[in-house]
Amino acid sequence: MLPIRPADLAPGQQIGRLRGVRLPDGTAVTLGIADGIVTDGTVTDGALTAAPRLDDGGADIDADGWMLLPPAADLHAHIDKAYTWRMFGEPEGSLEDAVACWQQHGATLREEQIAAHARRQLDAALRSGVTAVRTHVNYHEGPDPLRGLRAVIDARAAYGGLVDLQVVAMHGQFTDDGLIRDAIALGADLVGAAPHLSEDPRAEIERAAAHAEAAGIGIDLHTDETLNAASLDLAHLARRTADWPAHMTRSAGHCVSLAVQPADTLAAVLELAASAKVSIVTNPLTNLYLQGWEHPVATPRALPPLAAILEAGVDLAAGGDNVQDPFNPLGNGDMVDVAAALVLAGHLPPRAAWQVVSSGRGLLGLPDAHGRAGDTADMLLVRAGSVAEALAERAPDRVVVRNGMVVATRAVSSAALPVRERSEVTA
Repeated sequence: MLPIRPADLAPGQQIGRLRGVRLPDGTAVTLGIADGIVTDGTVTDGALTAAPRLDDGGADIDADGWMLLPPAADLHAHIDKAYTWRMFGEPEGSLEDAVACWQQHGATLREEQIAAHARRQLDAALRSGVTAVRTHVNYHEGPDPLRGLRAVIDARAAYGGLVDLQVVAMHGQFTDDGLIRDAIALGADLVGAAPHLSEDPRAEIERAAAHAEAAGIGIDLHTDETLNAASLDLAHLARRTADWPAHMTRSAGHCVSLAVQPADTLAAVLELAASAKVSIVTNPLTNLYLQGWEHPVATPRALPPLAAILEAGVDLAAGGDNVQDPFNPLGNGDMVDVAAALVLAGHLPPRAAWQVVSSGRGLLGLPDAHGRAGDTADMLLVRAGSVAEALAERAPDRVVVRNGMVVATRAVSSAALPVRERSEVTA
């Protein structure tokens, strides 16, 4: 019997054993899986034998040459805006330009269009190995401002068991307070806002925090998404939520202005964030695109100082942010690309970058998935010998597993003309 390889697997198949799979630290292990849990693991050495099916129906997989990664978590998405870049005239420019474009064209989107785009992005995310997403949803322009939220909440139910979806209702500074309460009643998980875009950022933070407290839920704010060093809303957010109970999320997305702070200011703000348990979500792809248009020479990277955030003890996660919309024409929902950007633009080592990309699971309250005995059997299998190789080559071959069952696969085949032998070249 020929061995079953990860590339042979199809969605719906159960895995009972993974033989010779490598963990991010390079260790080769054999893992048992039962009832959606990793039951045991042993270090593997030597050649693997043919892989028969197990008695319980789970496949026994020869995973030599493959690596097990914790599945990715996209902690900052906008699936209600996805795939609108061409619809809106292929705009380009800064954050302010993108906001203006959205305000001009957003009212044209119907609920069924938003739903189709949101599901398309969730499909792409799942195939890439993303099994958890936190998405911000606007109150959409036009006569029915909750249509985007309804579309996304419907998608949350449809993708249950495939992608865990957390929804942030993101109000603007002029959004009616009654509408915010309606959004929470509809099923929003968190309150969102973008204080740095308002005339009174502190008042916007206070407003968002008050709504969250009234509903007993947390907040995730677009915070300091600017290269203006005077913008330090993260500090006020930390002070305002420092006494919240542990179960109430307080998260700050972007935090770009940290990149331009003096060392002493940076240290003080990060100490506040760590003490208040405010997590930071970096979004390298969109911020590399949106920020810096006003700096044609020596353009800043527009990423917060990732190593300093981690050293300060602040929980750090990452997001893909925008997918082919006015805020990023090239987004694709693939967190492998995000992890690569954390290496290239954020100066994190490859393994640390993937740890950031997968650590959002914990911020969503999901169980550990590191391939250890007792962990949930959620995993991303990639054909690679190291995390660096997987990121460098964008992991073309992937198998996505939830609770021990394959839920998605992705493979890229290629071909080329045969290379001539040396004797033919020199003849």
